[in-house]
Amino acid sequence: MATMTHILPMNGGGCSSGNSIGKIFGNPLFHRGVTSGFPPVSVLKAPVKAFRGHLSLERMLSASSHGRQRTQAGHTNRWQLRHPLGSDLLGQAQAERTMRVALNTSLRTIRTADSPQPCTHDEPPLPRLTLPASTSLPRSPRRCVPGHPSKATPEDLFYLLSRSVVHYNQPDVVLECLGSQWELHCPNLTKSGTLSNLYMSTRQHRARSLQDRAGSGKNGKDKAYSRPGSSDSSRDKQNGKKPAGPLVLQLSVKEATVTKEALSFALRTLYNPEACPEHWGEGVLSTAALLGLPHLFQRCLTEMINKISSSTVCIFHRVSCKFKETSLQRACERWLELYLVTELTCFIYLRDLPFELLHKTLSSPRVFAACEYQLLKTVLYWVFLQFNPAAQILPSHRFIMTFFSSWPRAGVFLEQPVGQRFTVLFRALRLHGITQRAHLEEMQQIHVFPQSWLLLIFSKHYYTLHSGGDMQVTDFSQQAVRFGMVIEREPQYCTRTIGLYGFYFLLKAASMGELDSHGFSLQRLRHWDPAMSVRACERHPFSMMTERALSYQINVQAHVHGQWQEFNSGPINQEFGLTKRTCKSQVFKVRGLSLPIFVTFALAFAAV
Repeated sequence: MATMTHILPMNGGGCSSGNSIGKIFGNPLFHRGVTSGFPPVSVLKAPVKAFRGHLSLERMLSASSHGRQRTQAGHTNRWQLRHPLGSDLLGQAQAERTMRVALNTSLRTIRTADSPQPCTHDEPPLPRLTLPASTSLPRSPRRCVPGHPSKATPEDLFYLLSRSVVHYNQPDVVLECLGSQWELHCPNLTKSGTLSNLYMSTRQHRARSLQDRAGSGKNGKDKAYSRPGSSDSSRDKQNGKKPAGPLVLQLSVKEATVTKEALSFALRTLYNPEACPEHWGEGVLSTAALLGLPHLFQRCLTEMINKISSSTVCIFHRVSCKFKETSLQRACERWLELYLVTELTCFIYLRDLPFELLHKTLSSPRVFAACEYQLLKTVLYWVFLQFNPAAQILPSHRFIMTFFSSWPRAGVFLEQPVGQRFTVLFRALRLHGITQRAHLEEMQQIHVFPQSWLLLIFSKHYYTLHSGGDMQVTDFSQQAVRFGMVIEREPQYCTRTIGLYGFYFLLKAASMGELDSHGFSLQRLRHWDPAMSVRACERHPFSMMTERALSYQINVQAHVHGQWQEFNSGPINQEFGLTKRTCKSQVFKVRGLSLPIFVTFALAFAAV
């Protein structure tokens, strides 16, 4: 039996009440030979915190002499004060430890200070040990092994929740699945289609088995299916009564993604539909499909759609194809159209993107990118990761360009057998929209494109520059050059200066005076406009044509009422001049948008 020693505050460096307190506790606090001038070593070593705010301790002790009673707290059996004592650091630690102890499988009754057990010993009573109001209890039940703290198992989590809901009633069914036994109750069992059918078939099978045994005259040898440890009386068997033990159901699992954690959570939803797992994913979806829980299945789909990110989009798309869930599949593809370049390209998760899905995204007219070169860089990064699957982080841009530049000069990448299968990805790009000198030089340095491709691209640029910007456009939706920008935060205003074959434009997107209204437009710039940089005027061609026909299209994508929606102005033909009256386009207005807003301007100079 462990006896706790309480340290009392001193008066003048000594302790004149040492003997009286020793009588109260039945164990002297100080030795009788200690004088008031020399405080004991235990007091000198006590923490200062133990002496704060407890000047009325003697009055507390004198008021606690109402009968003699022994109480037990947790795993200890020691005396306690009837009032809380802030200096009782050991008692507080033990009380916190007992609060974390969960009930075991046999529901052992543990006597605590809340249920005091009387004792016949003639000793002074001690108060219960209480925790301060600021102490927070653990949110999840834990099974505590002395000296070995461990996390609660899936079986424990299900057991504690189900028992608290049904008020510790006896189970009606024992489900044997994944090497564990799960005790269920019929009112909750009926929520699962699979378990309901399994329960009915097993119950009918047991009834027929009991009838056959009763008819054959072997009532004494009948054995009812029951949980290990339970037994039925032979009298009940002979009278044809219902067996006392719960019905045993056996559910086989062939799907590897169904884990104990997912099964425990799915069974907990039978008792608490609002329960949440640690991770929404394929395991929960597979378990919901196995148990026949349509509500949980749809809830999991909704949570997965809301949690699509760079680390989950590839996994969720694979799961959607596995279960043929078009809603999740469309959500993943829609996310890729907007965030393939802006987010996924920056992470190693780009490696997990399937070939067919990447090609479908690049071919989509809704794919967003700041410029056409960004899409080329995304494809180069993805190809690099396919040849280096062991990479743990995404290398720098220079390192990846060096990888392609060091390709053997016997042949370029797309002409060799290992690279021919990637040709369809590069053909899905609008390489003619890459007009920056640095980007064109990079395309020459890397040994990826055949000479015929590069010759065609440079010849088109040369022809367009010397013809005043005329582009050989046969299909605007496939040949227009795209420029994009994103409005992510306040103030909701964004501009960008772009140049195309000697013509420069200011792209503008801003919120208007009306509520939830945004306007999008473009304006032709003159060489003396403040928006033009000195480098653009000195090192880039500049056309002085007073009038230039331009075909443009504005595409806006944003969240509206929780769903991604697209607003398109359609192709617009307009003559842009250098005067204030003719240099601006019409304002394309859209209402009801929420951040972020993705805006894409597609431009093409039609041949005059």
